[in-house]
Amino acid sequence: MKGLLLIFFTLSTSLASQVGSLAERAPIKLLTEVQEFMQEGRYDRAEKQLKSASLSDPHVLRLLVELTQREGRRDEAQSYSRRLLSLYQSGQLNTSEDIGQAAYAAWQLSLWQDANRIFIEAAQVQPVSVSLFVDWGNLYLKKYNAAEAELIFRDGIQAMGQPTSEFFRWGVDAAYVGLAQALKGQFRPGATAALAKALDLNPNNLQAYAFNTSLAIEDKNWQEAQEWIEKGLKKNKLFLPLLELECAYEYFRGEVQAFEKLQQRVLKINPNDGDLFETLGDLANRKRLLEEAAEFYREALQRNPRQESARASLGIALLRLGKEEEGKRILEVAYANDPFNIWTVNTLRLLDSFDRFVRFETPHFRMKLHEKEAVALKPYVAELAERSLKTLEQKYNHQVSGKYVFEMYPDHEDFAVRTMGLPGLGALGATFGRIVAMDSPSARPRGEFHWGSTLWHELAHVVTLSLSNGKVPRWFTEGISMMEERQAGEGWGDYLNVGFVQAYKDDLLLPLKDLNSGFERPESGQALTIAYFQAGWICEFLVSGYGFESIAAMLEAFGQGLSTEEVFQQVLGASVEEIDGQFRQKMEETLKPLLSKLEAPEHFSLVHLFPGGVGQEGEGEAGLETDLDTLLQAWQAAPENYFLNLRLGTQLKTAGRQQEAIPYLEKALEILPTQAARGSPYDILTQIYEETGEVDKLVEVRQRWWRAAPLFPENAHRIASLLSDRDQPQEAAKYLEEVMYVDPLQPETHQKLGDLYLQFSETEKAVREYTVFLSLSPVDGAAAHYRLAQALFESGDRQGARNHVLLSLEIAPAYPEAQRLLLKLVRQ
Repeated sequence: MKGLLLIFFTLSTSLASQVGSLAERAPIKLLTEVQEFMQEGRYDRAEKQLKSASLSDPHVLRLLVELTQREGRRDEAQSYSRRLLSLYQSGQLNTSEDIGQAAYAAWQLSLWQDANRIFIEAAQVQPVSVSLFVDWGNLYLKKYNAAEAELIFRDGIQAMGQPTSEFFRWGVDAAYVGLAQALKGQFRPGATAALAKALDLNPNNLQAYAFNTSLAIEDKNWQEAQEWIEKGLKKNKLFLPLLELECAYEYFRGEVQAFEKLQQRVLKINPNDGDLFETLGDLANRKRLLEEAAEFYREALQRNPRQESARASLGIALLRLGKEEEGKRILEVAYANDPFNIWTVNTLRLLDSFDRFVRFETPHFRMKLHEKEAVALKPYVAELAERSLKTLEQKYNHQVSGKYVFEMYPDHEDFAVRTMGLPGLGALGATFGRIVAMDSPSARPRGEFHWGSTLWHELAHVVTLSLSNGKVPRWFTEGISMMEERQAGEGWGDYLNVGFVQAYKDDLLLPLKDLNSGFERPESGQALTIAYFQAGWICEFLVSGYGFESIAAMLEAFGQGLSTEEVFQQVLGASVEEIDGQFRQKMEETLKPLLSKLEAPEHFSLVHLFPGGVGQEGEGEAGLETDLDTLLQAWQAAPENYFLNLRLGTQLKTAGRQQEAIPYLEKALEILPTQAARGSPYDILTQIYEETGEVDKLVEVRQRWWRAAPLFPENAHRIASLLSDRDQPQEAAKYLEEVMYVDPLQPETHQKLGDLYLQFSETEKAVREYTVFLSLSPVDGAAAHYRLAQALFESGDRQGARNHVLLSLEIAPAYPEAQRLLLKLVRQ
């Protein structure tokens, strides 16, 4: 049993000492028959059987709760739940399984904390069946605590072999379904495998059918969804979760009449079925149809005013639509009614932190930046957001209506909560509803995050989602954004690297028809990265083969509700499989020549050649030394091998044989010029030219490196310094300007850029840079105020100049440059 069970509760009294007689039992045969009736959809027969049994049996009461809830008979369900809980309170339940039924009853009465406490108590009584863990894990799922739910379901799977002579509600297959839901709730791989295991154990598990149906609907895999629905309803034509999903299936296919007919069928079973509309809302939310999601959540609350999960989801949906006041008000009600919903708690905490954000507006955005970095970020974020949106609107011939909320978070966990309700997610940015949210530069280590590229990526989503009415498949909108990143600036976005070539070699690219699942349910972090690359390359392939106009036409067709196959046939005149075949042929033409050049050479492993890892910082640094003669012999057998050229160049440089190293490093760059991490051939070559003093070659290599990877501020600073030494201040300034899209929070960058602007009389830009410089609390405050005063003076703002020169002299009264400027101001 994991430590989780002991965190919340310490058993202080022996269950054996509880007073009260034991509850009267119903025959296990009767309970088993009832469960079979429920599995087959004979619910009336099941209820009739139960009512003929003892209403003091906890399992009888629990099953009656399920049956009455299914039909929306809330008062009866509450009555049975209270009766079941009273059995526990009077000491009539003493087995783990029985006590677990009392925990379930507390849950149904919205006594969340009591339910959790009783579950913990039940888990201390041996033997413990898997059924207990299934109910307990589902409680945590309902509170959006998927991480804890996963632990509980895994405990249930481990408990599967423990003996029990009692009737129990769930088997281990149900634990695997719960595990699948918990993994998906954390955006972690393994959900598909867990579902497959559940159905392997129990081919009649209807919850697994329902979950598979939901996944297929998310992916717009209509044929698969229909198959799961039909197979499931053959087993139980009245299984409500599948009937609800059948409604969703018809709704999201645009079959309005079929949807309305099925909706009436569901509501005939349960007129108060809030779950139907919450399910529709959840699926609409995942499809980014937030207006529709909000309306479904409202309908769920009308059907069941106590459906607090729907209330919380409504509040979050409204926040994502930019309706902050209404969303917060609804979330506060949801929290008051259910303080254990993690999404509600996290989101309200985040909203409270908005007091520390600076708000301002641009023509198309309502922006929020954290107060500690707002002055530094504002000029660059505002300019790039407006420029990118204008560029993309013109390119796609589509005007986005209204203003979007744009938010940057210095704490990545806050961004994760804003976008998904939970911390710990790895994305850099997200676009949903009327919100664009992303990490700020300070949320990530230096040299790892090009925030400008991420912003452009997200604003491409704004345009594509608007043009498609939010109905574009995830793979297509992500692919377009990847493509647009690469076209936004030289070196922006992600380019071909060793990892993607290796993935192609290992046949890890997904069939195009399944690519959406690579985003929605990636099997690993690597699989998600590959999906992004693949989607971007497919979009670039479509542009090269079918023209850019095909991309915009496809977005419009998706907006009309057409399926992926219909869109491909209508716009491209080919099936999904045919386009996939064409794309793979193009990939083979492009990548096949690289495969042999990127193989680990015979008798060498990549770990041997690069102990620090290939394509990562330190990929070319000395580690396990390989004898130079051995390397040369290997190179002679494979002179086109990227890794041997890089390793030889690196090791020759380390040995002080710089000139001999250069041809090998240049050859490595010729083979794969887009591999540009630290430790890459670019990096080693710059080190060589720094050591040899060959300035012209140093500038040329550093510029090539920056064009390939504009990520490392120190590289741009060095280029700017070298160009300044050549009396090229305008060229130098361009590199420092580009640093702002990577790391705009370093004071020295703004100081140097301001100095350069003054050299060629760009006084307004100099004022901007010195203003930001001052906001970043530089060490020499007097010099910072003086520089700003000088720029203001040259721009014609004499009063501003006077204010700042006085502030400079207040810090350092004997500052000679400030004294001279003040004298000049006084005389004029």
